[in-house]
Amino acid sequence: MTDIGMWFQSEAGETFLIKKDANGYPDLIPLQGEKPLEGVKAKKEKGKSLYEELTGKKYPHENATSRQVLWDFLEIAIQKLP
Repeated sequence: MTDIGMWFQSEAGETFLIKKDANGYPDLIPLQGEKPLEGVKAKKEKGKSLYEELTGKKYPHENATSRQVLWDFLEIAIQKLP
């Protein structure tokens, strides 16, 4: 099975891959030498803050699925395409 995710960079220059975890929720993976996020709670908190930074909207809800989050990120990415 192919694994699909989305790479993005925050305004602070941090780079991440966001993809679906085994339960269907967003999994945030730091890239390019970034310090790994320890535990589910740290990933959720960082994911929420990045979501709000990138979309300008409040995180949908505590149990938002990867589909909801990635769709919102995709809408932002499409706006930035030439």
